[in-house]
Amino acid sequence: MIIDKRLYVGCMPDRSVIRIIRKIKKFKLCTNVYVVTLPLFHDGMLEIYNMNEFQQKLYRDMEDSIHIVGIAPTRRMAVYLVRDIVDDVYKKTGGFDMESYFSNAG
Repeated sequence: MIIDKRLYVGCMPDRSVIRIIRKIKKFKLCTNVYVVTLPLFHDGMLEIYNMNEFQQKLYRDMEDSIHIVGIAPTRRMAVYLVRDIVDDVYKKTGGFDMESYFSNAG
């Protein structure tokens, strides 16, 4: 699982973000955490998942291809993060190629 260096965070205190990142790296349960990822199946621009969904075997098997670019406490905030990410990528690159933008970022 890759957590991007340019991680977008929606209205969360820094301590909470640090705790959540530690839990994500260890695949522990996280309540009220939604993540924005690059598309797992290369269809679309960004995807929103409840973090606990990654406890399923399907996602555990593909953990190397999960690239997290945003964390939010609610689904609604995750939707706003997607909007912010798309706006930022368009302003900085003039396009919507999320995968190349975030792969260049690290």
